[in-house]
Amino acid sequence: MKPVAFIDLFSGLGGFTTGAINAGATCILSVDSWAEANKVHVANHPQVSYKTMELGHPSHWRMFKRIVEEYKELGYHVHIHGSPPCQALSNASKTDPEKGMPLVLWYLDLVERCEPDSWSMENVVPVRKRLPEGTPAVILNSADFGVPQTRRRCYAGSGWYPQPTHINHKAYPHTVDKKSWVSVLEALPHLNFKLNLEALGANANRSRDTKLSEPSKTICGSGNQVGPRLFDHDTDKPQKVRSLTMPETLVLQGFPADYDMSAARTQKARWTMIGNAVPPPVAEAVIRGIHHGIHN
Repeated sequence: MKPVAFIDLFSGLGGFTTGAINAGATCILSVDSWAEANKVHVANHPQVSYKTMELGHPSHWRMFKRIVEEYKELGYHVHIHGSPPCQALSNASKTDPEKGMPLVLWYLDLVERCEPDSWSMENVVPVRKRLPEGTPAVILNSADFGVPQTRRRCYAGSGWYPQPTHINHKAYPHTVDKKSWVSVLEALPHLNFKLNLEALGANANRSRDTKLSEPSKTICGSGNQVGPRLFDHDTDKPQKVRSLTMPETLVLQGFPADYDMSAARTQKARWTMIGNAVPPPVAEAVIRGIHHGIHN
């Protein structure tokens, strides 16, 4: 079977890279414009080459085309992944969503010009209806891949066939397995499973809070000064107990609890990086889907 090598564009702190490496792929290059996020990335993946640069120039495809051709000649199946900024495209944004499309379209053009063996793009759900006609895309729920939150995202691309690799989120909490949210968090101290985790973006409506034995609502990275909060609902009025710790929040996004965040200078930067990241188990499923396609 051909080995898989990949380029990770708009890579952030390394969510896609983490999952893809876990699935046995080799990261050729990761690229992001946020130097601080790149420092976190390299702290956790020191063997990976990276560039700090603003993506989006019409000529950039030539550089990536050379890399793709080089690794194809070496016998690799070459994959390109990209997660263009999605803030303007989110339903929660008041910005004209068309302002979020230039980098999406730039990335789609780059993929077409570079001709990798497969490619993927992760973005918010509303981007799907704005993609050029014929662009292959599916909506994936991260909870179906073992991530402890019902994070729905649009995954465009071709050459991979993602299959849910863990439990279906609708089966919580009765069929949790060793990779589930509950069993991982059980190893973390001071966590009371009778508490509820807040539904971010709905702070005035505690009825949307979720039990810790269930996947949480989607966490996001914009504007967070602290992590998601825990509430005690066994009172007349739900009472805040505390915020999740950094290791707990990492697990909530599908990262290992000991992922090194020390290179980020502020707590706000850490929450932003985590909330914006591709959950590693979903990236793992993309690479396994490539293996499945190669094998069959």
